[in-house]
Amino acid sequence: MTVEYLEDQLAQVERDLTEVDQQVAAGELAPETADKLRATYRAEAATLRSRLAAQDLGGSKPLGRSRSWLGLAVFTVAAVAVLALAVVSLTDREPGGSLTGGVASDVLDSGQTDLAAVSDEEMEAVVAANPEIVPMRLALARRYFDAGEFSAALEHYMIVLETEEHPEALANVGWMTYLSGRPDVAVTFVEEALARDPAYLPALWFLASIRFEGLDDAAGALDPLQRLLASDGVPDELRPAAEALLDQVQASQ
Repeated sequence: MTVEYLEDQLAQVERDLTEVDQQVAAGELAPETADKLRATYRAEAATLRSRLAAQDLGGSKPLGRSRSWLGLAVFTVAAVAVLALAVVSLTDREPGGSLTGGVASDVLDSGQTDLAAVSDEEMEAVVAANPEIVPMRLALARRYFDAGEFSAALEHYMIVLETEEHPEALANVGWMTYLSGRPDVAVTFVEEALARDPAYLPALWFLASIRFEGLDDAAGALDPLQRLLASDGVPDELRPAAEALLDQVQASQ
């Protein structure tokens, strides 16, 4: 990673901030949503500036759009590659699968819509034409999130949260906030996700990781890890990693 790369990422965040102002001026974005987006973008910009100032170029993964959303996990790079696949599978869906609740067939006028065959632009058009259909917006936000396109994912998740405190939206916004360098803010989103759905596996994993790695709170990481490992449906790829993290947590106490 180079200084130029970090500068490019910072420039992208600054463009995102400008775009928020433009969307507010055009009436396309609610002021409350805009404030939340600005807070997250500014936190990311501050982190990038710190890394530029410190010239933290030791080969760590960038903090921008192209990073893996598990880029700050506490394991090796090889383990992170496995975990990225494992945590995606926690949502109990397959990439390219049809939308939940029959929304795809209703909105896209297709019997079984394969999302892999639907472009981002087409999905955006459908969501814009049907803003009240939360599952469709969630599907689009999830697509951006899984691809590491956090700016686009965040905008849609925040719109969802204006309508309902959906566990996925809360958990994923929390994880993106953590990756932007604000674990203190991130943990509140993930905790609220679990308050809404105590068995939501991604939120359990996020909470353990944020508390242990981001907040140096080994005691706080223990409970969500134990609950995760005691749950049904934990992917085979994730369980060894969760057990390894549990060992680290217990060893640090």
